[in-house]
Amino acid sequence: MVERFQEEFKNNIAILHSSLSDVERAKEWESIYSGEKKIVLGVRSAIFSPVKNLKYIILDEEHEATYKQDSSPRYNAKYVAIKRCLDEGAKLILGSATPSIESYYYAKTGIYELLNLENRYGNAEMPDIQIVDMKQEEDLFFSKALLEEIKNTLLKNEQVILLLNRKGYSTYIQCKDCGYVEECDNCSIKMSYYKSTNKYKCNYCGKQIHYTGKCSKCGSTNLIHSGKGIERIEEELKKYFDVPMIKVDSELSRNKDYFSKIYKDFSDKKYSILIGTQIIAKGLHFPNVTLVGVINSDIILNFPDFRSGEKTFQLLTQVSGRAGRGNKKGKVIIQTYEPENNVIKDSKEENYDLFYEKEINSRKVFSYPPFQKF
Repeated sequence: MVERFQEEFKNNIAILHSSLSDVERAKEWESIYSGEKKIVLGVRSAIFSPVKNLKYIILDEEHEATYKQDSSPRYNAKYVAIKRCLDEGAKLILGSATPSIESYYYAKTGIYELLNLENRYGNAEMPDIQIVDMKQEEDLFFSKALLEEIKNTLLKNEQVILLLNRKGYSTYIQCKDCGYVEECDNCSIKMSYYKSTNKYKCNYCGKQIHYTGKCSKCGSTNLIHSGKGIERIEEELKKYFDVPMIKVDSELSRNKDYFSKIYKDFSDKKYSILIGTQIIAKGLHFPNVTLVGVINSDIILNFPDFRSGEKTFQLLTQVSGRAGRGNKKGKVIIQTYEPENNVIKDSKEENYDLFYEKEINSRKVFSYPPFQKF
């Protein structure tokens, strides 16, 4: 985003994000307050920037839950944007290929104005989408269809993106002798194992402890790794393909230099395969990527959350949009254990309106948002 905006608007942009030092942030805020810079590009906290004579606020990927801050001070940047536009007479543009159910409902009922973009940028073709039933497969990680498509893509010197929305190597490790599972002392949540750092980590509070290879309760080395993460996917994939591959998740991308380097290196075709969590599902533009594989599309779908279907549809649609963005036809393979699920089938058709009608009727029956506030 920074590169695209700087190409268009040169040095007229203030950039705000958490990696700035206090001095850098102060300079940007001063340039905004004085009117020296007319455009602010930033993360959710940028909504509070001291723009004078404000005319537009644009929230890209408006459906994202990350606009909501759960730590103090708690706020939702989307609602702050609405209030600020009302107070300052500005216009708010909410952009998304898969709007939140609430926003689309407000647009359909006339509270918001609905503007549709019917074609992909550059009139690129939509990718072909194939759903694979993993109940019929022998390999727990990769279907035969996905392995075959990866091979064909690599032979054409094109690139592959693989999505698995789980960080680390395994979701948890259980002792086979006593049954104990390592938990976080602070949160009572099972700790994930990261092989790259040889540590357990709580994905909630961030606490880390060293992995010794032994059960901390009984001392047994008879441990079971349960639940696969992207580190495990990379390890298993290397058994099939001897090509350069790279992985990225929210932990790694906190280092902006690391993420920038991955983005540039993958764009420059130094890597053939990019493996990542939902952070790679949206906003990235790689014209040479012609294959996207979703390793397990059921992870979010089975969360005990009334928005799980919506989040799954959004993620699958967004990641499908990474394939075939240039002049080459793209393909998407979605691996699932529930191929008959309406959310999975609707994502294959890429028919948001069909999904919305089913979802809004269900929300109305159970009085979920937008029919009731939680």
